[in-house]
Parts: sequence; C-alpha cells; structure tokens
Amino acid sequence: MKFGVKTFKDRDFLMHFKDKVDFFEVMAIQEVDYSFLREFSLPIVIHAQNENFNINNADKIKIKENTDSINFAINLANEYKSNKIIVHPGLLADENCSKEQAISFFKSIKDKRILIENLPMKENRLCATPEEMKMFLKETKKEFCFDINHAIDAAIYLNKDYIEFIKKFIKLKPAHYHLGGQNIKQKKDHISFKESDIDLKKILELIPEDAEITLEVSTDIEKTKEDLEIIRNLQSSIN
Repeated sequence: MKFGVKTFKDRDFLMHFKDKVDFFEVMAIQEVDYSFLREFSLPIVIHAQNENFNINNADKIKIKENTDSINFAINLANEYKSNKIIVHPGLLADENCSKEQAISFFKSIKDKRILIENLPMKENRLCATPEEMKMFLKETKKEFCFDINHAIDAAIYLNKDYIEFIKKFIKLKPAHYHLGGQNIKQKKDHISFKESDIDLKKILELIPEDAEITLEVSTDIEKTKEDLEIIRNLQSSIN
C-alpha cells in the first residue's frame, strides 16, 4: 500500500511529510497560487473543489461555476503531471438539482483521470450507497475514489454493518482511497486514528495491497506523524 497526506494549500505541512509519504493530495482552490508544488518531487493527486466552495455538479444553475472549477483542477493536474483528479458527484439541494444533471456534467468531461468520490448519506448527497455508485460509474464511464469514512457514515444512517458496506464498495474496484479516523460514538469523522473507535485493522485487511490511500486525518503535523506510524504498523502486522 502507498500512503499520502492531504492539504488545501499548506506548503509547510507538505514540507514536513515530503520524506515520509508516497504522494500528496491537494485541493484545487481557484484563487490559490500552487507554484509551491514545484518544490516537491512526489506524485500529486488533485481534488477538485466541492460543496464547501459553492460547487455542486448536480445543479443546472451552476454549470459555469462547476465547469470553471473542474477546468482549474484539470489544468493543475496537467501542470504537475497528476494522474488522478477526484471530484464529488454533487447533492440534490433544491429543484434545480438532479442526478441526471450530475451524470450529464460528468459525461461532458472527457478527461480519463476523473475519479468520482462516494459521499455520506446526508443533505441528499449523491453516490452514498454501493448500488448508486455502481450505476453512476456505469453511466458516466468514470472511475471511483472510495472514501471509507463516508461509507461508514452512510452505513450507520441506514443501520447496516459498516464492514459489510465497505466490502460492497470495494467490489467496485476503487482507483484511489480516502481513510481517516472515525469516532462512531461521538459522531466525528476524518479525525486522528488515536481518537478513533472503528476497526482500522479489519478495514485495512479488506483493501488491496496495491492501493493508494490518502490519509484524511488531523491537520496537526504531530498527530499526522502519529497516524502515519499507526497505519504503517498495522499494515506491517497484516503482511
């Protein structure tokens, strides 16, 4: 397995991990100057802007904003020779939004590097179940980024066993993975592994050995160092 860390725009954070991880993941925020990425030789995974940046690929009123956002991510991927661009499918926020609009939007993007990420089952977000994700991937002819914490959220919402839910998603052969700590009792996710109560070892045992996994954990440097040690030790114990 290969492990990477993620940042929105923090050069110093990446500098701390340039000799400790296999790749970086970077959020492609349109107003940010990412020239600092030239300082690094590690492979870079790009994540396009999501709902937190007023982007919704299911909204027909936001076609220009959505297109500008994905084009920025594609251009950034071109500049830094990225082979993966992760994108959220969108959410059904109001009457202007639909699954059909999201599918149409992704079908219009011919870039083969696009990976669609499953979302948690809240706020009518798309691709929260394995069945919906399978259909969405088939319709759009795109590949899959599997966010394990989002899947656990959805399993809890549906009152399903999260390990069995994860197994169904993995059958869709993800091209990339997101994994963070999660405290089910406290309803917190994307936290450090030390604060987590999920069965991390059992989850790792389900993931293929050649997987590339972005750690979506704490943004604290020292905690992230601990998380890297935890995940690598677990991986070693499995192998």
